[in-house]
Amino acid sequence: MDRRPVRRFRPDPGAPRPPRDAWPLTVPAIAQVLREGLTLPAGATVLVGENGSGKSTVLEVLAAALGLNAEGGSVGTRHATRRSEPGSLDLVVERSPGADRWAYFLRDE
Repeated sequence: MDRRPVRRFRPDPGAPRPPRDAWPLTVPAIAQVLREGLTLPAGATVLVGENGSGKSTVLEVLAAALGLNAEGGSVGTRHATRRSEPGSLDLVVERSPGADRWAYFLRDE
C-alpha cells in the first residue's frame, strides 16, 4: 500500500492565477509546477540547479501548500520576519489514503 504523505502537487484548475509576468511566475520552476504539477516518487527528491534558479521558491510554495510556514516550522507555526514568500499559489496536495498529515519544514540557508 502506498503510504507516502504527499504523492503530488497539482494546480487547482478553478483558482485565479497571478499574471505570467509577475513574480513568482517569472521563476521558470514555479511556472512549470503551476502548469504541470509536481509528482513526488517514493524515496528522496532532490532539487538541483544554479543559484537563483528557484529551488528555494519551489520549496516555499510546496511548504505553504502543505499548510506549513515558509520560514520553517510545523503546521500552525506563524512567525514571520518580512513578507517575501510566494504563498501556496492554490496548489492541491494529493496524499496517500491514511497517510500521516504531520509535517515539519526545516529551513537552512
